[in-house]
Amino acid sequence: MPRKKVQNISLTPLAQTPSLATHTEQIHIQMRTKALLLAAAFAAAGVATSMAQVYSVNAVGYVNTTLVPGFNLISNPLNAADNKIETLFNNFQGGPRDGTVVYRFNNGTFQTASYISLLGSWSGDAVGQTTLPGDGVFVFLPGPAAGEAANKVLTFVGEVPQNATTTAIPKGFSIKSSVVPQQVSVDQTKNTDGTAAPIPATDGDVIYRYDPAAKNYNANSYIALLGGWDTTPLPQVKVGEAFYYFHTGNATTWNRTFSVNNPQ
Repeated sequence: MPRKKVQNISLTPLAQTPSLATHTEQIHIQMRTKALLLAAAFAAAGVATSMAQVYSVNAVGYVNTTLVPGFNLISNPLNAADNKIETLFNNFQGGPRDGTVVYRFNNGTFQTASYISLLGSWSGDAVGQTTLPGDGVFVFLPGPAAGEAANKVLTFVGEVPQNATTTAIPKGFSIKSSVVPQQVSVDQTKNTDGTAAPIPATDGDVIYRYDPAAKNYNANSYIALLGGWDTTPLPQVKVGEAFYYFHTGNATTWNRTFSVNNPQ
């Protein structure tokens, strides 16, 4: 079946922010390979040995996420030492842009944190709140000042979540992402032993992926009568990308085991 597109959906906090930029928006995610993540972990630990002989406990790395003017629906792909919004979003290369707003979706409403360059700090009810791997936030990036590049690169630094991971899936709407920094189809994810670990879907569930170029959502539905999603496999979610998830069933969890030494 063809993918559905939902336009002007009220999930985006348009009423609380400036208008979307008129030029094309794209999300570009850059991430080092597994080998580089492992190499960083080994270097930090002072280990000089063959990767084939080492099984690391912690894999440390970084992800560069490029945000464009307007709305971006992104995730924190690594577990940082400090996952507070005002800490994570201070890591824009060149510093945060004045008027940048982070929207944290909480129990059906948005909490916000806005960067005010005059104060050199963040303000709003989302200050002090965290965003963790497996979740996600909307980020509104204002247009550039004269002579400044339009896009801004945000760098996340931290550990790859490993072993048993759990992502809460509430009833109703939430913003979610892959808890592991991999580009995945969420209906095709696997545990490190190869067993299936898809997002726990029920009849009527919907995934909404935000398209910043078209300024709308691409939607896919889980239809029990058809025995699964309307598109299989689902379109892949990029590293650092988040999505809205509408869950019709009771609150549940998306569980997965993962190891960088034996990824699936």
